[in-house]
Amino acid sequence: MLMEINNKKILLLTLVHPDFLPPVYSVGQVLRDIGFNVHILTFDSFVPAELDLGQNIRVESTGNHFESNTLGRIKLRNKFTNRAKELVNEGPVAIITFCPFSFNCGLQIKNKTPLVYLVLEIADFILPVLLNSPLSNLRNLRALKNIRKADFVATPSIQRSAWLAGRCHLSFMPHTILNTAYLPKTADEDTFDSFKSIVPQEFLNKKIILYTGAVNEEHCILELVRAFGLINDETSALIITGIKDNEYCNRIRKVVEKSICEQRILLLPYVTRTQMLALQSNADIGVCLTKEYQDNVRTKMIAPNKVGEYLYKNLFILGIKNEYLLPLEMKGFASLAESTTPVEISKAIRKALIAVGQNNLKANIRSFVKDQFCMQQQLKPLIYFINEVISIN
Repeated sequence: MLMEINNKKILLLTLVHPDFLPPVYSVGQVLRDIGFNVHILTFDSFVPAELDLGQNIRVESTGNHFESNTLGRIKLRNKFTNRAKELVNEGPVAIITFCPFSFNCGLQIKNKTPLVYLVLEIADFILPVLLNSPLSNLRNLRALKNIRKADFVATPSIQRSAWLAGRCHLSFMPHTILNTAYLPKTADEDTFDSFKSIVPQEFLNKKIILYTGAVNEEHCILELVRAFGLINDETSALIITGIKDNEYCNRIRKVVEKSICEQRILLLPYVTRTQMLALQSNADIGVCLTKEYQDNVRTKMIAPNKVGEYLYKNLFILGIKNEYLLPLEMKGFASLAESTTPVEISKAIRKALIAVGQNNLKANIRSFVKDQFCMQQQLKPLIYFINEVISIN
């Protein structure tokens, strides 16, 4: 346990706003609970959440990164680095970074401050990818080459930790800190009224199958919609968030319009984080159908944020068989399709709908989250590291 750390500061750096990188919030909340004043430096969220994180956590933005051109982004990143340098001069106990950009920034400004790299994004240096985004991939390469300069390294899966150790020729194995949610000391507020304001009235007595996240081919959303149509279960409804105005989403809309289940499928745009949590709080099954590609290493090492959030909300997981989700299936908390075809996904949906009828399922998930699958448990290696830093200093 950390001792005498009241009023000590800790700095968290992330290019992606925590609204879309929830482990940043979870890490900050756990560190706040053990006595730190947490300062999160980031860029604007394109769907502001207005989330109540409690006291002693400040989220500061240095500008609108996602709508800027290349020159504008370079200026914003310089502004971010200069502001981070000012915050380091205030004497934080440690700097915690979450992506190649923030890690490289930390290397520039750390001075003697311990630098932590929680590697939430896998980005290998491959020539075809480099040509698509040269600046981003050069930044990724620099992070890989300099990762041994971090004082503490962790990834969100054992597979990623092993890959990173081999890829960077490390003499140590990075820690594994799973992408889990923060478990608050008090019960969440009732979100049913918010849920009712989002969904049609006829959804309120259905078993809700929910997907929250990016909508693209990698996440099998089109296959999900077709699989839902195959089972045609009148007791269930499907909600998908993140629908945009693009070719893939338009294909989904057309499939829904022709589906016999059209009235039980709700397609939503990106929602605020508060709305997303309300949906999760009142759903039954959380969808995580991420594809794996043999020629893409990153996809073979998934560690989705949404699984931690779904389980925190006591949702049963619908997924594809992979190393990250298999332990959850073994515990009876997931139904995994053998492949990404609509037929196989429909089989997994049927199993999931049966599973959520078990009286003790939510209680069992709740116990599992409290004992193992929450950020308070997962973050212990980092807490021990910071404890050692404080005791030495």
